[in-house]
Amino acid sequence: MKKMPKTVLLDLDGTLSNSGLAIIKSINYALINMGHKKLEGDTSWVVGPSLWPTFRKLGIEESELEKAISLYRKCYTEGAMYDGVFYAGVLEQLESLKAQGYLLALVTSKPISYASKITEFFGASKFLDFEFGSELDGTRSDKTDLISFALSKIKIAPEDAVMVGDRSYDMIGAKNNKVLGLGVLYGYGSRNELLKSGAKFLIENPEELAKVIMQALPFRKD
Repeated sequence: MKKMPKTVLLDLDGTLSNSGLAIIKSINYALINMGHKKLEGDTSWVVGPSLWPTFRKLGIEESELEKAISLYRKCYTEGAMYDGVFYAGVLEQLESLKAQGYLLALVTSKPISYASKITEFFGASKFLDFEFGSELDGTRSDKTDLISFALSKIKIAPEDAVMVGDRSYDMIGAKNNKVLGLGVLYGYGSRNELLKSGAKFLIENPEELAKVIMQALPFRKD
């Protein structure tokens, strides 16, 4: 029976892309246009979760959520989405993993219609075998659901995959799908957050991505 290649599921924001500026700019645009104060203090928590819980936490009423998200997306799609940058060395790490025979899949709670444009713009799409994200209506914005969806579409067993991400949502989603979670420390989540949520390996910087992934998910030599 033909064996599927080992599969690396990759988060986008805070893992491949340093996208905090774009997200914060778009949230502030929505808040200000709805008569709220812009974000202050530690804003790292807004990078990672989907927009619905983020705006709820910011005090937006349920009846106003769609308006807030519409304003966010207006700012984001009119240019802010390209304000982020890919972390230095990430593309080279993806290229190295591809050369070693790994299958690479983007798994992001960002709407796939946006995520695919970002990976294309920054030159990452050529290394990705699959790209999965949420829908604009919020479908599959939960990381557990999204990872399950990705595994079923790729037709890969959980033990033949790892999930690489920077937030608790990534690690919890991986654990709920019996996938090994690898946490990156250069993103928006803390060491404590990642370990408490189930990360089994930690990656200090982008230059260690391929090395740690190959340690966590080695190819069996038959």
